[in-house]
Amino acid sequence: MCVPTPHDLAVIVCTRNRATMLGAALESILASVPSDVEVLVVDSASDDASTRDAAIAAGAAYVRSDIRGLSIARDLGLRTSTRPLVLFTDDDCVAVTGWIDPVLEHFADAEVGAVTGRMLDHTLVGTGGAEPPKRYTRTVQGIDAGHGAVMAFRRELVLELGGFDPVLGAGRTLAGAEDLDMFCRVLEAGHAIVHDPTCVIHHMNTRQGDSYTELHHGYGLGLGALANKMLRLRFTVGVATLAVLLKRTGGRAVRHMRDPRKGKADRAMLRGIRQGFFAGAGMRLDGSTFVDEHPPPVTPLEPAIDTPIDRDPGRAR
Repeated sequence: MCVPTPHDLAVIVCTRNRATMLGAALESILASVPSDVEVLVVDSASDDASTRDAAIAAGAAYVRSDIRGLSIARDLGLRTSTRPLVLFTDDDCVAVTGWIDPVLEHFADAEVGAVTGRMLDHTLVGTGGAEPPKRYTRTVQGIDAGHGAVMAFRRELVLELGGFDPVLGAGRTLAGAEDLDMFCRVLEAGHAIVHDPTCVIHHMNTRQGDSYTELHHGYGLGLGALANKMLRLRFTVGVATLAVLLKRTGGRAVRHMRDPRKGKADRAMLRGIRQGFFAGAGMRLDGSTFVDEHPPPVTPLEPAIDTPIDRDPGRAR
């Protein structure tokens, strides 16, 4: 199979109420990818038009979801783009030159359903070296396969799997693990995932205080629900997933017991895993996604889609 070209790829940024961060992210993305890569902003029900304005000013395509939720926004991006490959990143990340090259190379392998990269805190840029790529094939390995800040998929595959789970991820009560959930489902469907640390994105927004603790509690809620789902879909995989999550998180909580920041976050995640597991037990499944029986309210603002502004054809490829 031939290596896909940049024209086969869409970079999708899901965002809500962070227009300034979004502008910086788009500037770095548009400067680091060839002009024939589609760059699409999905607005997850922002409160005003500043998100749309930032996207259009940067020269990106724009689409708005009137229903809040990261998984809902990701699915809208999948349905809006027609490119065979989609690469998701976050609005608080900065792209670097060459970051999409390993993504395209790994998709030359027909067995690869997803490719992930390394999210590097901006304070650690230039430290250490990248390890060789890792290939994951077992479902339980999905919880180690990467991070939503830099993950690429075959678009049709994700749609065939039912899209991202709408009750998981930022903006929902179970505020995490929509990325790991999809990794597990891609692997369960018989596809491989490659994690390539040479695909790097710089993370620019480190949360502090209660926000950091709440973030980890949300991760735990999503992870607990994921474990419950796996348990119901394939019992042995679910048991293995839950055991790994509890062992790792509990171990970190013990090691960081005297660290006021990390210890508090680890304990919050551990509570979240327990709460999310039982929350998941109370939800129905439709295939491999939870049934969203209590979706967020619809909050319309302006027309959903704006035509993208032409990008500079003279940008370096």
